[in-house]
Amino acid sequence: MKLFNKLAMVTTIAGVGIGVASVPAHAVGFRSCTTNDYDISDNVTGASNCKISNDFNQDFVGENKPLTVNQAGFFGSTDWMFGGKIGDDSGYNGAPGGQSGNWDISNVIRNTWDEIMLVFKSGKGTQLVGYQLNDGVTNGTWESPFEKAAFNFNGKNTKDVSHVSVYYRQDQKPPKRSIPEPTSMLGLLGLGAFGTISTFKRNKKEQV
Repeated sequence: MKLFNKLAMVTTIAGVGIGVASVPAHAVGFRSCTTNDYDISDNVTGASNCKISNDFNQDFVGENKPLTVNQAGFFGSTDWMFGGKIGDDSGYNGAPGGQSGNWDISNVIRNTWDEIMLVFKSGKGTQLVGYQLNDGVTNGTWESPFEKAAFNFNGKNTKDVSHVSVYYRQDQKPPKRSIPEPTSMLGLLGLGAFGTISTFKRNKKEQV
């Protein structure tokens, strides 16, 4: 009986050990920008949504490689396209980094852009932070989202932003097909009938 109890205890401990080992250090994907301890959701004016990546702290945009934001799946999408960096690329105006600044994409935005997000990058001890913009918003201000309470890094001060990247999604809606109004359809039918009657009368006269 005692031997059985010892074996059962060993089996239980082993099972617990396996269970603990299989649990990831953090949930894959994203975490909220708002908790009881911090709130960085409003650090960008004009934003409707905010997410912190659990897995990426660099947003690579190299050729022939998938964009980091698509690997992460920011805001449930994997078809983001890179526009440019604020303060670095032509038309993407504003402060390129630091503690705070402004941003303005009014000179580069296109009517085919369906969704737009700003992705903030800092570096060691942080992860990428994405802000999805409200429709029609083309400029605003930002404050560094890399606060101590949100990332629990060494040090007390908020970390500087390294750069701010602009990503967009193309409008996937098919072009609208024009449908004639009912009155227009009746008009077309009337013209067709008139043409048929005229042809019939002309043929009848020729036969007489």
